[in-house]
Formats: sequence, structure tokens, C-alpha cells
Amino acid sequence: MEKPDRPDLPLAEWIVLAIVAERPSHGFAIAALTSEGTEIGEFWHISRPMVYRSITRLVERGLITPVGTEESDRGPQRTIYAATRSAKTTVSRWLGEPVGHLRDIRADLTSKLLLLRRRGTSPARLVERQRIVLDEIEESLRAKEHADDQLTNAIYAWRLDLVHAARQLLDAVDVDSTRPAVKAG
Repeated sequence: MEKPDRPDLPLAEWIVLAIVAERPSHGFAIAALTSEGTEIGEFWHISRPMVYRSITRLVERGLITPVGTEESDRGPQRTIYAATRSAKTTVSRWLGEPVGHLRDIRADLTSKLLLLRRRGTSPARLVERQRIVLDEIEESLRAKEHADDQLTNAIYAWRLDLVHAARQLLDAVDVDSTRPAVKAG
């Protein structure tokens, strides 16, 4: 369900929006940042067609807007997009929200951590809030882990291992680092 102050976007669109919120950019540059083997693409690859589809959807939602063009030696002019003021606020809020499900740790949380580092923003608040959510998840799992059958117990034990792994990730995050991975434009 979409919150009034936060659009319900797929992760690829959040990443594209966060990159455009850093500074105006065009689709080709965004696709280069999210291609395989790059800082973001290593963990969450977004194909070039998906980047352009995300841009179209973000424009349709009024979150980004075309602000100019740039000549290209490899094809037609490239349209430069900028995030609206409210979209920048929305991205900042999204980056500080912990994920609510273990299944979202791998993609959503790691993407937020990478995007915060790119911005030169400390992840301390996100890490603190994520620990609270993990505590709640663990408490819920521990209350259920003594089921009557072996398979159910094994699933709960596995999910508790995922909580432990997520905590290890959070422990490894340098919350004091505000060194941006890219220079602000």
C-alpha cells in the first residue's frame, strides 16, 4: 500500500530516483552506474532498458523532470533529468527507512547502504533503526521456533541464521564514514 508521503516504487525505480536526486543525469549515465561490476550493479544490476523504463515512470509520476539535453557522440541527444524538490525529500526519507522483511535485506538494505555512501551520508540512523526491526523479527521467530515438527523448526532456525547474518552486515558497516563515493555535481 502506498503511503501518502512515499510512493510505492520497485527497487529499480528507487535506485534511479536516488541517483537523479544526487545530481541531474541522463539515462545512459545512470545505466553505466548500475551495470554489472559497478559499485551499485555489483549488488543490484539494472539493465539499460529498465533504467529508461524507470525514467519514464518517474517522469509520469512527477518525481523527475527533463531539464535539458546533452550532445552524444554515440547516438541522439541525451535528455538530462532532475529530481523535484519533493522527490529529493522522499528519497532521503526512503534511504533512512529500515526494511521490514528478511527477504529485503539483500537487495533493499544493501542498495540503501550503497546509495548513502555515494551521497556521503552516514548510515548510522538507518543501521540503528534496522537493528530495532531485526530485534522484533528475532523475537517473533523465537516465539515460534518450538513447533511440533522438524521441518518447521528447521525453517525457523534458518530464518534466525538470516537475522544473525543481517546483524553481521550491520556490524561491518562503517557508520562514521561520510566519504562520498562520487563527487557532488
